[in-house]
Amino acid sequence: MKKIFAIALMALGCTSAYSQDFLFEFADEQGTIIPDGSVVTITKAEEAQDGSGDIIMDSGIFAKNVDGDDDQLVRLNYEVVQKDNGDLQMCFPKECIMVRQDKGTTIPGPLTGKMHSIATEWFPMAYGTCEVKLHLETVVKAIGDSYVVTDDGPGITLRFVYADPAHVDETTTQVATPVAYYSLSGQRLSPQHRGIAVVRLSDGTVEKRILR
Repeated sequence: MKKIFAIALMALGCTSAYSQDFLFEFADEQGTIIPDGSVVTITKAEEAQDGSGDIIMDSGIFAKNVDGDDDQLVRLNYEVVQKDNGDLQMCFPKECIMVRQDKGTTIPGPLTGKMHSIATEWFPMAYGTCEVKLHLETVVKAIGDSYVVTDDGPGITLRFVYADPAHVDETTTQVATPVAYYSLSGQRLSPQHRGIAVVRLSDGTVEKRILR
């Protein structure tokens, strides 16, 4: 069974202050960077090739190395917002986990190469939605099996929608862009400002960013 594939990008009305010089960015399979705070909607579903009849929905999203340094340990920090049914699996950067808790992280590891799939999949058991917030972070090994975060990266939301193909809309792409910059006290700033700023987006939402 195959369904129409749609990716919709929309800026979230949330606070984001990730490091602008972070090692990795989220990207699509063509290498186009997905802006921090975007919502990616996935409607492509396929039957597993093992004959089990299971349905698989792959995010199709990658971590893109924009720095060239591949010595750091990277992981995904996740928060499950909604999961109507089925199982959510993440195999990033290498080891796989089946998500059983609302919040957590994947097992850290080094990444090699320019593009690396985040290998996040939903296995729905019925029509419904699975929504999970992700952000990249680099870590260093601490005591025992614990890690310390060294840098916060960009964040996106994956929204898997498994529905009747007759009700799936055509592909839409909507990216909100900055239209105004303000200081924390409300003073209008120029786009060339460096430092913390409150950014108003074209869709009416606002977010706090560190401009570099």
